[in-house]
Amino acid sequence: MKISRFLIVAAVATTPMLFAVPSSFAADKYAIDKPHTQIKFSVDRGGWTRVAGWFEKFDASFVFDETDVSKSSVQATISTASINTGFEKRDAHLKSPDFFNSKEFPTMTFKSTKVEKTGAKTGKITGMLTLLGVTKPLTLDVTFNQKKAHPRNKKTFTGFTAIGKLNRSDYGMKFIIPAVSDEVQIEIQALAVAN
Repeated sequence: MKISRFLIVAAVATTPMLFAVPSSFAADKYAIDKPHTQIKFSVDRGGWTRVAGWFEKFDASFVFDETDVSKSSVQATISTASINTGFEKRDAHLKSPDFFNSKEFPTMTFKSTKVEKTGAKTGKITGMLTLLGVTKPLTLDVTFNQKKAHPRNKKTFTGFTAIGKLNRSDYGMKFIIPAVSDEVQIEIQALAVAN
């Protein structure tokens, strides 16, 4: 479940690189606007419902080359202990060795390896996700929402959505499968500011 969120955070950070409108600047550096970014995940629970959650502590930055998006890059780090599903007892279990093992593996990391444009406002970002000491490739579908100056502070902001999925068992997180699904769905709503 937490893996999904991490992936989500990585996808969000790279989306702007894929879709920004060309400008006179070859490359821009961006930082995630944390209060306005959400890294969410959900899993099926026994076929009855989907349990959703998010990560509260993360950081991400990227370089966006508007003239050649393939030269863009992104890096993200997520605190596994910051998982929140709205139920304290479940969150404590998710931090245990059965799931994220947050004491031994306090962070998840994502580093892009490929950014490609698939449409006017769509693209894919592929990178390496490291979770529980295991590193595997992950690809996210991204949609560029908007890039423009903020009406108050005049800084340039870029907004995007990233979605994807992964199998938690690929990272060694096999507890209670299939009662809680192996597949984790990820959704990231991200806002980034040029710096």
